[in-house]
Amino acid sequence: MDLPLLAALFLVFALTMYVMLDGFDLGVGALLLAQRDETVRNRMVDAIAPTWDGNETWLVMAALMAFGGFPRAYGILVPAFFIPVVLMLMSLGLRGVSFEFRHNSAASRRRWDVVFAGGSLVAGLAQGLVVGGLIQGVDTDLDSFGGSPLDTFSPFCLLTGVTVLTGYATLGVGWLRLKGEDATRAFARRYQRWLPLAFLGLTIITGAIAATLQPHLAVSWRDHRISLSLGLLALTGCALGIVWSAGRDDADDRIGFGLALAMMLTGAAALGLSFFPYVIPFRITLWEAASPKATQGFLLVGALVTTPVILIYSAYAYRVFRGRTPADGWY
Repeated sequence: MDLPLLAALFLVFALTMYVMLDGFDLGVGALLLAQRDETVRNRMVDAIAPTWDGNETWLVMAALMAFGGFPRAYGILVPAFFIPVVLMLMSLGLRGVSFEFRHNSAASRRRWDVVFAGGSLVAGLAQGLVVGGLIQGVDTDLDSFGGSPLDTFSPFCLLTGVTVLTGYATLGVGWLRLKGEDATRAFARRYQRWLPLAFLGLTIITGAIAATLQPHLAVSWRDHRISLSLGLLALTGCALGIVWSAGRDDADDRIGFGLALAMMLTGAAALGLSFFPYVIPFRITLWEAASPKATQGFLLVGALVTTPVILIYSAYAYRVFRGRTPADGWY
């Protein structure tokens, strides 16, 4: 049994679940900056209130698998991405604090909305910086990081950060249209008319620059040109479908969110296909970075036990709070 491959598949699964589930609430949080009406902002927060705090569990699961399953890669990637990771963790912490304070501090709610939105914005950008850093390449010196922690703040990585954040915002407006009341849905539809196209355009521009910046990536894309071409067609079709649904009053509200999820899944699949079989792209393969078989087996057994529990909890939470958010909120 190829334990390193199974561990890598679980790592990809956990990261994908995080992007799908935490992505929309990061997007909703960032969009608070675009809404001046406090009542609508309250309804936007209410739309994510029942489920947002459990979504980050998948990020913890992915970090544990990376740490235990691929320690060689972990020891290189942590110093390489130390600054964006710390920024992300601090921002996620600020989101949690501001969420509780805004609920109990009506007089200063606007201030805490800005903190919540800023935390969402920085967290999304930081995650995009990590993606950009992986694409442009991580300098290695045997089993150590050989570059500078500031490498992830290149113009390309900043572009990747904006692209990821735009994808999260596309998920966010899809969720708001699905869960919100009339004013929130109108706000979401307005942004659905152009955000998916912005995400599509930024993805294409980022990919074009990446192909010139990272020669190994261009080679990988040539090897998978049929699959990636189909992925680009799917991405384009989803973006156009969201825009179409935003312009129709009779369109099912589930269409926009479902197609936004499909866009993120397509992007994640394209990245995974482009990087495989490397855990540090084009430097170290997942087998070279893997921990001993006993450790891999222990981690996979733990994942086999805990993953169903998390999935059942998530499914239960989404079922309990299904339907539109009440006009006066959940609390």
